[in-house]
Amino acid sequence: MAKFSVEFTGWPWWRKRRLVASERLSPADFDAVAAALDTKPMRARKIAPVAGCRAKTERSIATNWKGEATVNVARAGDWIVTSLDRKFKPLKDVFGNVNQYVIRPEKFDELYERSPGEHDLYGPLFEPRGIVDALPLTAGFDIVAPWGERQTGTAGYLLRSGADVYGNEKATFEETYEVLNGA
Repeated sequence: MAKFSVEFTGWPWWRKRRLVASERLSPADFDAVAAALDTKPMRARKIAPVAGCRAKTERSIATNWKGEATVNVARAGDWIVTSLDRKFKPLKDVFGNVNQYVIRPEKFDELYERSPGEHDLYGPLFEPRGIVDALPLTAGFDIVAPWGERQTGTAGYLLRSGADVYGNEKATFEETYEVLNGA
């Protein structure tokens, strides 16, 4: 049985694509999704800063966007990251939910470096480093995130960052990433 499926909706000249996966996706699966979509991945880099603080105790962090949520458990020492826009304001969805997520300490240093300043509510500021591969999913995704929870979105991108493959909602991606080349 295939690890994922691509569902197509709409008329042939404006077909929308939705990715569904019942298991975590690997970097090789990302390539297979690109082939199934007949699309070359875009290269993109995150350009918006983040604020981050370390969890002192174990707690659940919900990543909310447009009423959809995934939940991850931050263990003591994990980073709780808050997405900021280019003006250093917390990224919020239409319901006012702040976009936050959890990153394990061993991954955090690969992804971010300390920059000057601190956000009043969410901690020290960090600049992103690294480049991701991105595939547009015009009808969204329903996949298993690297942390094991279901991740859904109505429109967005499938991202590959090293060994991690995950979804990113369209508005969040467009606010926080810069495309380096076209599809």
